[in-house]
Amino acid sequence: MPRQSGIVWLASYPKSGNTWVRLFLAALTQVPDLETMAGTPRGATAVAMLQQALDISFQDLSAAETETLRPLAYRHLATRNSGPPLPLKVHDRYRMTPAGEPLFPPDASRGCLHLVRDPRDLCLSLAAHYAVTVDRAIAMMAEPDYTPASSSGTATGLVPERWGSWSEHTQSWLDAPMDRLMLRYEDLHADPLGSFTAMARYCGLEDLSGRVEEAIGRTRFDQLAAQEKARGFLERPAALPTFFRVGQAGQWHKALSPAQQSRIERDHGPLMLRLGYLR
Repeated sequence: MPRQSGIVWLASYPKSGNTWVRLFLAALTQVPDLETMAGTPRGATAVAMLQQALDISFQDLSAAETETLRPLAYRHLATRNSGPPLPLKVHDRYRMTPAGEPLFPPDASRGCLHLVRDPRDLCLSLAAHYAVTVDRAIAMMAEPDYTPASSSGTATGLVPERWGSWSEHTQSWLDAPMDRLMLRYEDLHADPLGSFTAMARYCGLEDLSGRVEEAIGRTRFDQLAAQEKARGFLERPAALPTFFRVGQAGQWHKALSPAQQSRIERDHGPLMLRLGYLR
């Protein structure tokens, strides 16, 4: 059984639905506000949060030194959390620190909510988000130990992330030594009530009568897209026209060439088969 307290890692390769999930969890108790993102789970790479947990500054530390300290910060956060499990967004793959211990310590964890998405759809969202070609996005997803160049630094207030390839990332969380609930992006669309109810319960939330349906309504794609258009979105990259772009599953059928589909299936076929994306 997972711990009844500690951290729930909202783990996903980027563009797999993590923002949607965070907004849903906030929407269980309030109307989501894209301008402030108030009430949504924080990111596990936020420098301010990590520094506050350890009462130190990361300013003069190397990337390796910072990564070595991250598990200690997460243990402090878990210890200080006396309420429901603490959800934290994670795009890093599960791995060991330079000191040889888990970056995301199982002893501080309630478990992992692992979000996955068909890489044939994911590459389209990744290309749009980073303003690159689809072919470049496909190459990024296949690159071993991939580390995004713009995911950290003073401007972002984030420590460095290491994604790895889509297969590396996905396999790392499937193998992580902790309890997990895996949800596919496609299932969030196909069965929102069942999927989001399971998610809320996994995160330790109770008395859900009526609240899940209301939260699903508050986080419908058209609602979020309209709010972003009217008032903006705090987490939208400056160069990106809109964050909430399509919000559908299965776009790859029309958007990818046969060669692009074949390359993705060649790069990630074993895991796609395991997750039900290939027959």
